[in-house]
Amino acid sequence: MKSTIYIYGNLDFSGNSAAAKRMMYYAKALADEKRKVYLLSCSRTKICPENFIEVENGIHLLKSKSYTTSSFSSFLFLRRLYSFSKSKATPASFILYPQAYFFLELWTVFYLIFLKRQKVFYEFNEVKKHYIFLYKSNSSSKIKAFFKTNIHKVLFVILDYLMRFYEGLICISTNIQAYGELYNKNTIRIPILTNPRLKIEHSNKEYADADSFNIGFSGSIVPGKENLIEFVQVINKVQEKGFALKFNLCGTLSEKNSKLMIDSCTQENTINYYGNLNETELSNFLKQQDLLVVPRGYTLQNKYGFSTKLSDYLNHLKVILITDISDNALYIKDGVNGFIVEPNSQEMMFEKLVYIIENFDALKEDIIENAIKTSKESFDFRLYKSELQSFVS
Repeated sequence: MKSTIYIYGNLDFSGNSAAAKRMMYYAKALADEKRKVYLLSCSRTKICPENFIEVENGIHLLKSKSYTTSSFSSFLFLRRLYSFSKSKATPASFILYPQAYFFLELWTVFYLIFLKRQKVFYEFNEVKKHYIFLYKSNSSSKIKAFFKTNIHKVLFVILDYLMRFYEGLICISTNIQAYGELYNKNTIRIPILTNPRLKIEHSNKEYADADSFNIGFSGSIVPGKENLIEFVQVINKVQEKGFALKFNLCGTLSEKNSKLMIDSCTQENTINYYGNLNETELSNFLKQQDLLVVPRGYTLQNKYGFSTKLSDYLNHLKVILITDISDNALYIKDGVNGFIVEPNSQEMMFEKLVYIIENFDALKEDIIENAIKTSKESFDFRLYKSELQSFVS
């Protein structure tokens, strides 16, 4: 008998974030006529049949309203989840999508795994002990910030150790798989996922300037992680050569980070921020750009991760420019199916950007055709259906 799969985490699975889309691809790969998949955001919502909507055949989404990250609420959520799973006639397997909120992860180990002896798999996409150093504390006290940072580091080191108790790790990159195997030998690698058959949404809204070369970036806009200040400085140099450029962004962006980026520009109206768009408008935004970028620099966080926004970019049949971080170079070949440069080199990024703009019309058709082939042959979620089903069964 096939197990029912429960995918859960401190994540809005109904949203259009790259993380939510990745988990939806998991659900599509796992669901079939004999297996149901449930997606549940950690919340105070009652977990019962009437609070789920079937978004696709066999895929059920909890209609969550009151999301929570607190310790007690996380525990209560897991109790409700366990009780719901036991109400089903089929055995259960769980997949945790972890984030920086550690209470749900701790209670997963101590309640679901230790106490209830459940099969829980861990979606391993970041080494969190490296994550926290990219963000400065909001605390005005340096001493308080120092202790807060180090307490989080210790907690994340403990969570790494606790990975040995999961049934297995689903790893997003080769680097993170090697790291995960230090704690748990049962691993599988599932890279970023795409849907080459995706129906592209359209609307009448404009997100590009017809008289400029439009560069797009979507998702969580965090300059420290994405190396965006340095990229804006490259754009400044390119504009000095006489090229008309627009750097168009959408996603989550704080006022502080917005000011940092605008202050880095030497020409007004270069950066255009369109807000956190819904799925239709995000699709429309991406289609209107000439070039989509992921200009990440080298950090330990980026070394182990694999930018899931790249899957959105490939789905929308656009020319992409990325840096040689993590597994990017395993799939993207410079000048063949995209463009790739060494990280943290403004000079190389400058030269590559100028080359792309000057030769864009001659290059784009072949680049996009090869990128479509890469998406179909390396990232299509259907390729991993059998492997993923076997791993979590």
